[in-house]
Amino acid sequence: MPIIAQHIPIYEEILALPEVVADPVLSWGVTKIKIPDFFRKPWAKLSIREKLIKLHHLLLHNLPWTVSAEFDQPDLGALLRKRGVQTVDILDWYDSRANLRLDMNQPVAAELHNRYGMFIDIGCLEHVFDTRQCIENCMRMVAPGGHYVLCTPVSGYVGHGFHTFDPKGLGLALTLNGFEVVYQRYTTPEGRFLERPKGDTLIWLVGRKLSAMGEFKIPQQDYWWGEFFGTGRQPLTQPEKAPSGEADQSEPARARRTLT
Repeated sequence: MPIIAQHIPIYEEILALPEVVADPVLSWGVTKIKIPDFFRKPWAKLSIREKLIKLHHLLLHNLPWTVSAEFDQPDLGALLRKRGVQTVDILDWYDSRANLRLDMNQPVAAELHNRYGMFIDIGCLEHVFDTRQCIENCMRMVAPGGHYVLCTPVSGYVGHGFHTFDPKGLGLALTLNGFEVVYQRYTTPEGRFLERPKGDTLIWLVGRKLSAMGEFKIPQQDYWWGEFFGTGRQPLTQPEKAPSGEADQSEPARARRTLT
């Protein structure tokens, strides 16, 4: 997903986080910066149509009146290099410009673990079928002390990719596996901030890796059932092994019976 003018305030907030930009950087795909010239023109030189468009985005989409000159770059990699980053690797399975041609449905090589100070995924996770393996790959490639920057749909976007995600599931995947969530926002595709997902909604997450990961811990849906029915049950990291004949006694199964 390219950087558009309406998303600039979000990028400015993320890039202002302490130590979020750190060498080396891994960008999933080439994140182009696509900002029309009229967003940078003086007011007196705008046409009536351009003035109306600019006012519309100012009022509805949190767009600042002027866009920082920092974003006068062809892509996010170039912007980060201007900030002093020495290495920006590009990950992509199809793009010939990528220097890491990886299928993220498969485990990444061990030499890529704990390698990057910043991993940026703006709109790619939902296009990989095996998201369990994919998100583990992403988190493993972040070095301890580094940051995982993720933007992905959590509502709507029918036909856009393979998946939309539950925000709690994403947050739990991070925190169970040694990350702390240091930034979270919901927005419309046009960049308007939302209190909660509604319609087509993106989540913007930044997780800081506190330590190297051990065995990947899988969030369990029992957590949401317990929360909904007030059982106070703590989230599980792996499925509990039930004795033969007791498999239907799981928390969701008992909850479903209370509804019938």
